[in-house]
Amino acid sequence: MIDKDSKFSEIKEKKEIVSAIEEIAKVKGVDLLLSDKVTMSDLADRLGVDIKDLLLVANEKNGSADEFYEVYPEMKKAKRSSDEKPAWLKSNEVVDLDVRPSLAKGVDPFGLIMQHINELNGRVLHIINSFETTPLYNVLGKQGFEHYAEVKNGVWHIYFFKA
Repeated sequence: MIDKDSKFSEIKEKKEIVSAIEEIAKVKGVDLLLSDKVTMSDLADRLGVDIKDLLLVANEKNGSADEFYEVYPEMKKAKRSSDEKPAWLKSNEVVDLDVRPSLAKGVDPFGLIMQHINELNGRVLHIINSFETTPLYNVLGKQGFEHYAEVKNGVWHIYFFKA
């Protein structure tokens, strides 16, 4: 399990974890210069995120979420999505945003996503992506957004709604 004292040197070969950390840094506008001695706690401080949120993301990407939940049972409620679609998804207009073409061109879609977020006016944003945009859950959650995610035929469908 990855914990607050785990060093970057221990996870730097795990590309999914590093990619998630880099995505959080982009979202937060933080330049990361990572040395092997940097701990997860140091990373959380630099990124301005709660250590438990960062550890949740890292352990889910690492396949050690069950161990994480044993140590932090209160974080189970932070788990991303339930099987049942929320009522707000069934009763509001949905705006689709497929970010895969931007990613294929090497363009970070964060600005486009935030532009759509700022123009929702009570509608639901439906992001279509080839991977789960985990860091957005925390970033948008702090702005009052709820989310629901599902995978269909290997494609991620992530919905955000400001409650």
